[in-house]
Amino acid sequence: AIVIDRLASELGVSHTPVREALVMLEHDAWVTMKTYENPRVAVVDAEYFCEAWDMRTLLEGWGINRATHTLTDEALEEMEHKLALARQEARQSRFDIHMETDMALHSMILQAAGNKLYARLAQLVSDQSIRARSLVEAIASSEEVLQIIDEHCALVEALRSRDPEAAHQSLIDHLQAGRQRTLAALETMQRRETSSKSR
Repeated sequence: AIVIDRLASELGVSHTPVREALVMLEHDAWVTMKTYENPRVAVVDAEYFCEAWDMRTLLEGWGINRATHTLTDEALEEMEHKLALARQEARQSRFDIHMETDMALHSMILQAAGNKLYARLAQLVSDQSIRARSLVEAIASSEEVLQIIDEHCALVEALRSRDPEAAHQSLIDHLQAGRQRTLAALETMQRRETSSKSR
């Protein structure tokens, strides 16, 4: 639970800006608020995740067709270098660079569409999926993270081919695999919570 008095005290502000911030977070589904109860960080469940992932697939699927024509060779080469570094780190079970590269790659695709309203909507949906995606990284093995990096490399290669159909299919394959990984991670986390409560 989020205790407003404590949070306001820690931030050195009055209750008003804290409440206003929480209302904004509730609007973006980061926080749940009920009358006479302390606000709580929103729980990511399978149903909510699937809704966010469906929207992400729809929006990124539109954006990647445009990105195929607008992303520069230099930007794609730089992403390839980042992915190579992420691979080296992942082999040592260090995933920070992978997470940064993951977000940078998908953000690059959204921005490359050249439509500011679309980018804002797509980023909002992407932000919602980040919470669930981070669960995968929290319990993933090096092999699973390396598989994700392989999918990212295939996606960049398809973008470099300037073939919208190939790029779109590569994205869909990646997102479908990501859906299965994340649902499995959510199920694992729920089993752990149930097990810890029963002790």
